[in-house]
Amino acid sequence: MKHQNSIAGIILLGLCTIAYWLTTGFSEVPAMLSQNVPPTFFPRVVISIIAVLSMILLFTGIGKNSKSPEFLPRSFWTTIVIIASAGIVAHFIGTLITLGVIAIMLPIAWGEKRYGPITILAVCLPISIYIIFTLGLDVRFPIGLILEGLLYNQ
Repeated sequence: MKHQNSIAGIILLGLCTIAYWLTTGFSEVPAMLSQNVPPTFFPRVVISIIAVLSMILLFTGIGKNSKSPEFLPRSFWTTIVIIASAGIVAHFIGTLITLGVIAIMLPIAWGEKRYGPITILAVCLPISIYIIFTLGLDVRFPIGLILEGLLYNQ
């Protein structure tokens, strides 16, 4: 396991295991409100896709011959910090704003220098998700404590 893909695959599989375990603690939604989709469905689909991609990373890393051990690049750890921080920050600034911030931070952390496409992504991603989920599927995202305080405490 001298290749960085193997290490990344193992770490991601571990994170998927923890995330899947966390979904077992979701409270049950009454059948009348669930629309035949339990609250664990979407997170588990995303976790499963990440786990499959992690397995691909793991096996492609094992299949490569590397003469010297490589450690995971800094961008890998930066990505983990950004995503974990987003999970905490979303509680305060809301889901859609957090998605916009992630859409800015991740490409910059990965070395992207074209700020025009980053700005377009940061604006269009949350708007698209709002249109699809809120308007199309009637799924409401948390607006965050800060925005909630500004809107409802006047």
